[in-house]
Amino acid sequence: MKVHITDIADINIGYQFRAKIEPTDDGTYPVIQIRDFNENRLLNIDRLIRVNIDKSAEQYKINKGDILFLSRGHKNWATPIVDDLKDAIAASHFFVLKIKSSDILPEYLAWYINQAPAQEFLHINARHGTHMPLVPMFAFKGLSVEVPPKETQKKIVELSRLMEKEKQLLTELQEKRSSLINTVCLKAAKSKKEKTK
Repeated sequence: MKVHITDIADINIGYQFRAKIEPTDDGTYPVIQIRDFNENRLLNIDRLIRVNIDKSAEQYKINKGDILFLSRGHKNWATPIVDDLKDAIAASHFFVLKIKSSDILPEYLAWYINQAPAQEFLHINARHGTHMPLVPMFAFKGLSVEVPPKETQKKIVELSRLMEKEKQLLTELQEKRSSLINTVCLKAAKSKKEKTK
């Protein structure tokens, strides 16, 4: 079944800071920025700085099960929030998606947004100028999403996790193999040099 994303999620822009984000030790709210994600789009909650803001943050609070979509930059991706974040807010580079129905898995919706059909739609509708590319809110709200039964969503999410795990293990294996080969080569070069003395 294909539905508009606005039928399954409420979408808002993250908190818009008037100036540079300034951390403060006694800040009330942890703030999520692009730099707080690793290369696998996993949020490092220990890196979040704390800030004070000048208005109510209730509508900006990020909860477990929400999805963040990076609307600015050359790579626009979505990631589900899997941790309990006490009073955290997101910067305005992100759209915040709050799922309306228990029939939709946040992990599935984030996965779908990251796939080629959705990415092509967003890329076509992004504003490309001399500045950083931007996916406007109205364009994002025009995105259609394929929503299979919940059991199928679960299988897709699990398969995606296994694929990411495999990719990580293969990367680690390649790094270890490269390190071993370099060590053997350096040892061979050293012994060759000693023989010629």
